[in-house]
Amino acid sequence: MELPSKDSTNLSYFLTISILILSVIIYLLFYQIGDDFQSERVNGQGGIFTLFLTLFRLGCAYLVLHTVTFWMVKNPVPGVMTPLFRIDSISRPYRSKGFERLVPFSSWTMLIFGVAMLWNGISSAWVFFATPPEFVLHFGTAIYATAFSSAVLTATIVRYVILPAQMKRGEDIYHMFLPHEQVMHNWALILLSCELVLGTMSIRLPMIVLGLTYGAIYLIFAELWARFGGGYYVYEFIDPRPKEGPFLLVGLMVVCLLSFFVGLFISYVKESSTVLALGLVIILISLSTRFGTPTEYVPTLARVD
Repeated sequence: MELPSKDSTNLSYFLTISILILSVIIYLLFYQIGDDFQSERVNGQGGIFTLFLTLFRLGCAYLVLHTVTFWMVKNPVPGVMTPLFRIDSISRPYRSKGFERLVPFSSWTMLIFGVAMLWNGISSAWVFFATPPEFVLHFGTAIYATAFSSAVLTATIVRYVILPAQMKRGEDIYHMFLPHEQVMHNWALILLSCELVLGTMSIRLPMIVLGLTYGAIYLIFAELWARFGGGYYVYEFIDPRPKEGPFLLVGLMVVCLLSFFVGLFISYVKESSTVLALGLVIILISLSTRFGTPTEYVPTLARVD
């Protein structure tokens, strides 16, 4: 007779909440390390460059708003996923509709990308009337750093983990290249990279700990969604109950933290050479994004339209 596996939910909860609290405390203690948050560095001096920056940021924010509204929430064609249902711990195909399509981590990447661009777009427009308060500049830089790191993580995982796994199983992957998927997996990283190298944004050392904060917040949301919302985990590995659950959850938060180092490194390189930083970004984008199915891909299961 097979013995029931130990439920690790309490340990998973304890570790996730502890890391969330610890990461917030660390950031509050060390966020002032580095240069002051100056409006000229974040938004320019109010000339043509600032105007271009404002339009670029607000344009990116509108792209996200359009994607969420028309290509996702109001789209009559449902999203496709294979979540793990909490009640029976079985993964099976599921069609998501409406706001439910904003539950996956990749959707969160797109949302935080939009929030970062909207906030910083308003901040740069503010320059034409007055100097933005420091907290506006600080929050804008922090949310941008989180968005860039999330975009790096999302694009990399989709290209090197999710797509290969689906192809190996012979599943349809054509839906992974629909317009809203392109924004989540590709354009978020590309546009945030343009801001990092050609704009004024940078990622500072203390902000690395925000990777833990962001990862923990998503895991808490995912658990609440599984318990009181849709009844499922979008990703099987975020189920806190299996014995390996706590290690996987901590691993996810650590990966979120490590993704910040990409932007931090490029920010440091940019201080010495914008050209070199641009080259690194081009390499990053070429290695992380994918806009179409591989030529060798042949689906063996029914196509999902």
